[in-house]
Formats: sequence, structure tokens, C-alpha cells
Amino acid sequence: MSESSVASVRIPPALRACVGGHEEILVSGDTVGDLLEAVGHEYPSFIAKVMSADGALAPGMQLYLGGSSIADLMGLATPVALEEVLSIVPTAQL
Repeated sequence: MSESSVASVRIPPALRACVGGHEEILVSGDTVGDLLEAVGHEYPSFIAKVMSADGALAPGMQLYLGGSSIADLMGLATPVALEEVLSIVPTAQL
């Protein structure tokens, strides 16, 4: 059994109050969805802003793994490699 990848999640200014003011958080996960859930486990108000009740990405949010939009990849199921960077980009007022 392999260990999950450790990746950085970059938090935009509009969401930093939900994560104790952090600009970036290191978490482990196999997919983009796993990374978000890991941040949400530590900061429940974060996940409420980023994910909808049905587990989909909340409207007004775009995610980029490296320089690629996850919408062009496999969405929340996109696999994550070691030391990748996930950037959250709100496209609507939070």
C-alpha cells in the first residue's frame, strides 16, 4: 500500500479567514477531492465554502493543479503527485 502524496493547497485571500489566515496548507491525498477534504477536516468552515452539499465543487470556484484547470482533467478525481500545488481561484464574490 502506497502513501498518499503531500501537496500544497494555496488559499485565496477571500478564504483565508476560514483557515486561520494561512496562505498555503500542506495536506496529503491521492486526488484533488482528497486534498480539499483534508483541509476541510482541519477547517470545517473552509469545506462549506468550497464544496456543495452533494460533494461537488461549489459554484464560483475553480481549481488548478499546477497550471491545469481540474475541469480539463478529471475534476475532483484528478490524481495528485508528490509536491504538487493546488490553487483555489474564486470566480464569484464569497
